[in-house]
Parts: sequence; C-alpha cells; structure tokens
Amino acid sequence: MVELISQMGPNIPEIARRLGQFKESVRYRYREKILNRGLTVQGAVDHERLGLRRVVFVADFGKAYEEYAQSILAAMSELCYVTGFARAMPGGEYLVNASVPVEHVEGFTKFLDGLEARGLFRNEIVAVFDWYRMVPMRAECYDFSTGRWDFDWSNLGKPEVWRLFPPQSATFDYADLLILKELSIDATRPMIDVAKKLGASYKKLAWHFKTHVKARKLLRGYTLNWVGTSYDFKIEKALHRRHRYLTVDLLVCNLSEVERMGLMSRTNQLPFLWAEAGGRNYWAQFAFPIDNIVEAYQHLQGALRPIRDRARLLVTDPTNALSFTISYKLYDERSGAWSFNSEELLAKFDELLLKIRSGAG
Repeated sequence: MVELISQMGPNIPEIARRLGQFKESVRYRYREKILNRGLTVQGAVDHERLGLRRVVFVADFGKAYEEYAQSILAAMSELCYVTGFARAMPGGEYLVNASVPVEHVEGFTKFLDGLEARGLFRNEIVAVFDWYRMVPMRAECYDFSTGRWDFDWSNLGKPEVWRLFPPQSATFDYADLLILKELSIDATRPMIDVAKKLGASYKKLAWHFKTHVKARKLLRGYTLNWVGTSYDFKIEKALHRRHRYLTVDLLVCNLSEVERMGLMSRTNQLPFLWAEAGGRNYWAQFAFPIDNIVEAYQHLQGALRPIRDRARLLVTDPTNALSFTISYKLYDERSGAWSFNSEELLAKFDELLLKIRSGAG
C-alpha cells in the first residue's frame, strides 16, 4: 500500500483496485496504520521541472545577529527562495536549503557573499546541485504497528541508486504552484478542501491538477513523512516528535561522477535516507533511530573513507528547524518568470540589520 501511495498519493479507490481488495479494508488500514499514527503523506515536488536548483549553505551567524538568526532565515524564505534550515549541534551554525531558479543561482550566491560582507554570517560552505529529491519510504523495513524500524545491518543488500536524468523544465502557472505548495505540506486532504483553504474554485484547481500537475509531472510522486513532523493547520505550525531520531546531514563538495555514484551506492543502502541532492556536489539527509546511532556512524565511516577530506557531517536539532514550501510568491504571473533582484534585497537587509544593531544598542 505504501508503495502505491508513493506513486499516486492517498487515492484509496485506485489503490484498492490495484491491490484487488475492498475499499473499506484499504481505507481502514490507511487510517489505522498511517493517519492515526501521526504520519503525513506529502507531495514530492519536482523542483527541476519548475526550473529550480537546490543550493545548500552553512551559515555561522555573527554574535550581533545570532539571537535573530531564525527570524532572519524565515524572512529569507519569503524573500529569496530559502526552503528550510536547521541548527547544527553543538556548533550552532545553520544548515540552510534553498530552491533557486536556475537563471538566478549565480546572483543568489553573490547575494550570500553580500550578506557575509555585511557581517550577518560567515559562509562556511555554499554548494549548488543539479538535482534534488525526497526519498520514498522503504516500508518493508518499518513496523507500522509499533512505529519502529526492523533493519538488518549485517545484510544491507544491493542499493537501488536513483539515476539522474537531464533536468527538464515544464510549463506551469501560479495556480499550479499553489496546488504544489499545499500538497507538499499535506497531500491527505481532498482537492475540495485545498480549494476552500485557498479561496479558489474547486473546478479550476481540479482541472489544473489533472492537466498540469499530473500531466506535466510537476510532482515526482509522494512520500510518507515517517520522521514524525506534522503540520497543524489550526495553529499553522509544524509539530515535531522529540528524541526519536537523530538527524544527520552529509555534505561533500567537488566529487567526480565515479566518486558520487560510489558514495550514493552506500547512502542508498539505508532506509533512513530522507532526502538527497547531487551533481558535482552531494548532500544527503538522514534520520537515524536513536538506538541505531552506532551502526549508522560505522556505516558512514566506511562510505566516506575514500573522500573523507571533503566530507562534512552535521548533526542538527529538529526542535530548532523549520521547513517551508516552494517560494511561490516569488513567481511573477504576468511575466511567467521567477523574480530575483539582489540589489533590492541587499538594500532591505541593510535596513533590517540597522534596526537589529540599533535595537541591540
């Protein structure tokens, strides 16, 4: 059932048909094993089809701004394509993800240089990737009754390394982005509920979903959020389960194709891989069960041995982390293009930093 959900979302009638089972039975298992256990189905947006590229950077905020770091990064989600951040332990630096239009990647990296020159933070690493994906859940290793993983570290098996295809952009519009935004938060809601939340016509959204989102493959599929983060729509806040997983980010720069594929053959052996991005650089995010930490680090140690001089591991704090949707507000519907003006943005941050300094003084 989970494999079919990852392909088509929580379409219970179609899943029941493919399984050859009664809809009521499939719906019951879906509610009992997934929804009632706090698991959320989320749409996996195909960022490359939207003309976006993943940029990951590690920012060490200056002392004057450290107190305001999370508010500043949240503002960057509205202004300049940041899609999430997490604070590393114990150093306190921030690992930040952004999905930036390919035509603005160079301007974005220069914008980060501008923020560094103003003393906001020090850019420890800035890495650009050709592709990004959320990894489908390996449900065969997970016990939905107990909420625990059953994984044999002594028999890892052959990995199914995701093959990179040349990025292909697709045509889309603002309504498509609104649908993708909502599905990436929670795809368990029917489209009629999404329409009500957006204050839009159900028929219009349903048409866009069928003829644009599905037909143009703007979604790469769906993922089951087994990490435990859920979104409460009443209070509009992400809710984290504490102390069940240790979140570890791996960042490696300047890899050859052979080195990257060799590394991926090891990282993709693990069912705890949550997301990854690749190209000349490689980034992977893991959520390791607390009682599997020793085995996890032993595996990573072996995987990183050939390229350990270029690898960095960051343990991040999920209670000091936020994820955002794609920056749909930065899409100009009139011109049909993504917007980015580094000079205007730097001017806004000049004003913001001046207010922070004056308030601190």
